Amino acid sequence: MTVADEPARVALAAALDAGPSGLDNFVIRGDALVDAELARFDLVDGMALDVAEDVRRFAEGLTGRQFLDYDPSYQTSSSQVLVERLTDIPELAAVDMAIRRGDVPNDAGGLPVVAMAHSLGTGTSRIVAYRLKGPGIATRRSRGITLIPRDGIYRPIDGDVLFYEPRFDVLACGEFAYFTTVTLIQTKLHAPDKARRLAQETLITVTDKILIDGFAELEQAVMDDPTMRAKMAYVARLVQSEPDYAKNLTTESLIAFAELYPDYDIPISTVDGKKALRFDASPQHRHQIPRLLADDYLHSYLTNRNYEAGSKQRVRA
Repeated sequence: MTVADEPARVALAAALDAGPSGLDNFVIRGDALVDAELARFDLVDGMALDVAEDVRRFAEGLTGRQFLDYDPSYQTSSSQVLVERLTDIPELAAVDMAIRRGDVPNDAGGLPVVAMAHSLGTGTSRIVAYRLKGPGIATRRSRGITLIPRDGIYRPIDGDVLFYEPRFDVLACGEFAYFTTVTLIQTKLHAPDKARRLAQETLITVTDKILIDGFAELEQAVMDDPTMRAKMAYVARLVQSEPDYAKNLTTESLIAFAELYPDYDIPISTVDGKKALRFDASPQHRHQIPRLLADDYLHSYLTNRNYEAGSKQRVRA
């Protein structure tokens, strides 16, 4: 059973059924989530009710979507939500654990704000909605002077100014994290390990029968480049769903393809007297082998032209 199957959906539904009440608000200060300082703050009653409703509405909105295990190659639609175990997002997991553990000091300003969080409920029914740093989350005095009216006189605000928006990037519930932007986990959450591991394993498996000049450099590039990692995740899913696809991944068949379609400009070299694919780290060529492994090409029967394709849907008769 996958993460995105019943366990994640049941956990979120159970938390909502428990009628989460009580709102706690947190600000996370530092340069990044790792080693960030967590502090809490209160809101006036009226605004607290509005924020609690925003969090509840966000959580309820997720339950109506299709749940998918996080995969770095996905481009999600508005009807889908990605799910990952918190243990695979260690920086977020540490912050989330601190929030659930409690005993957090009151916010006194200071360091830059990297995220804000709002939690509802207690124990296993507690849900926490996170908004990660972005335009408008906080303003330091150095960026300008914020004025508010007091008895007809506009006075400057000392310290930081926080901006609240009814918009959240991640929801944590139980052992799961729910999010809708595929790049979020690798960029803002700094958790690319799973994608790197999957990309490396897939590359080694699908190139077992392929001679590649510069394989070590290709492997490192796949590990480091999010776009190449995503392409290898797509290859992994393709091979899993269509086992016969792997039969096409041989040196002979790929070299023949590269020579038949020179427009794709796929580098070829010779290793020990045998033709081999050549990995070229230059920007215009570094993605060619992952694209080739993914069969990431299109042909126009109207114009008889060949194209590289970012994604494609197979046409079945």
